[in-house]
Amino acid sequence: MASSLGGVQGLLLRLSTLDADAESAVRVIAYFDSLVRDHVSVPVLLAATARLTQCPVGLLDAATGRRLRTSPGGSADTPASLPGVTRELSSGLGAVWMEREGPAHGLDEIVLERYAAAAEVTLERAAALTQAGQDPALVELVLSAETGEAERARALRLLGFDPATPLQALAIALPGPGRAAGLRTMGHHVRAARIGDTEAVLVATTLPELPGEARIGIGPELPGARAAESWAGARTALRFTGPLDRVMRWPDLGALALFADMPAAAVAELADVRAMTRLGEESLLAVRALCLAGSVRGAAVAVHLHHSSMAARIARAESVLGFSLADPAGRLRAHLALALTRLRANPPIRG
Repeated sequence: MASSLGGVQGLLLRLSTLDADAESAVRVIAYFDSLVRDHVSVPVLLAATARLTQCPVGLLDAATGRRLRTSPGGSADTPASLPGVTRELSSGLGAVWMEREGPAHGLDEIVLERYAAAAEVTLERAAALTQAGQDPALVELVLSAETGEAERARALRLLGFDPATPLQALAIALPGPGRAAGLRTMGHHVRAARIGDTEAVLVATTLPELPGEARIGIGPELPGARAAESWAGARTALRFTGPLDRVMRWPDLGALALFADMPAAAVAELADVRAMTRLGEESLLAVRALCLAGSVRGAAVAVHLHHSSMAARIARAESVLGFSLADPAGRLRAHLALALTRLRANPPIRG
């Protein structure tokens, strides 16, 4: 790199004494193009730009929050703020700046423009070199409600997502099968990380039915920039899953989602919840089937029972619950109690 770049640099470092004519502008472009072609690192880019401009220059990496500054003589320090003439990088990558004392040079504008363009490429390349090992950290960054807009946008791009493209967050209870790997084999663009006892998954598509053993909460489909909202919805949806309802989508919760904010102790003390927990597995299955089907005969068909057998199970459940399931109001009450029983069994998920 040094041999191929040195001659070009030696020629173009004299640009600071030239007029801002078209030929000089072309040479500025060629200078930064040569830096990009040679895949220089961020420190090398700063040093080369400082030598060209003969003034201190700096760079803010928005993803890490680092501020780097280099002078023509090679000294570097970390400024507390963004001084000088600053140019924002596209898509929230950060910013670059120049600190020229006295009047601006006629080429400063194009130098700053090409410096910014080279910085964008250099930052993206540096991140891509270690992206594979950083996927989990980047996923956590994207899903955190504390992440700033610029940081989230850059993390999404590094994960291969466009911040404006809709995606969904999944919260998958662990231990369980590798659902993220399964989605990849289906051709989905997937990134995943383990957060506590949950596998957090980002996927850029509307998911089909997801059969399997894992309990999964699926967040709403939102632009990547709002991934934290989808993740919050996915975590809430996961709390309403159970042995018989392994996949729950946030949009399907409706008003049930409001109960997720109830203290766990308050949910556990509700009479209908306590009664529902006393039902045996057969009675629970019967009550659930009745709530979904709306009639004893329909419930019997759903679970492959004779309707008289189903009626007997419902009668036993009613004796424990203390209310009738024969009318819509009773079935709604039972349906809510079933949902709250699952909520009681699944504490809030951090993250």
